[in-house]
Amino acid sequence: MMDQQVSLHLGGDLANLHSLGWIATDIHRMIELSDLLEAGDQEPLQRYFGPQARPSNRYKSFTANGHRTLSDVSVQDDGSLALQIPNLSVAGAIVMPLVQTAVTQLLQKTDTLADFRLTPADSGLKRVMQAFERGDFGSGSEGLNTLAFVLAELNYDVDFLAKNTDIIEHAVGRYATRIARTIRKHSM
Repeated sequence: MMDQQVSLHLGGDLANLHSLGWIATDIHRMIELSDLLEAGDQEPLQRYFGPQARPSNRYKSFTANGHRTLSDVSVQDDGSLALQIPNLSVAGAIVMPLVQTAVTQLLQKTDTLADFRLTPADSGLKRVMQAFERGDFGSGSEGLNTLAFVLAELNYDVDFLAKNTDIIEHAVGRYATRIARTIRKHSM
């Protein structure tokens, strides 16, 4: 397991602790998804994130890890808030940008302008995820499979990605929808 880090940036009207709290709890669900993907634990993956699962309430934890300690929240020079999410597995560093891509696409459909970014610290992974976001790998399951192939070629351990594309696609879509709704609500 590699120690990865991802930064969450909220700018504009979203740069307040209330918005950060709601969004951070949904991001935490995606971290739990990542932990389960990395562990290969199919039963809770299906139960909490599978095609029949709905986004859970924001007060329940699925994994034994409980709530992770998130390092500092800082105010950036441009007034945005940045939250560092440390100690992620490779799965977490991949799932977070997938969430950002899905949220960005949802916000563009409704012409909502918001500065919402989830960025991996690993520069190689960052470049690959930016290519994915641009649509260079296709969309849906095909895009995830191409992403898995490219990351495997770059020596990332991503077996979980190809085996669980349906779960990842479903969970990222559902949680991205809820995050986008929260952003629209708090950016007005």
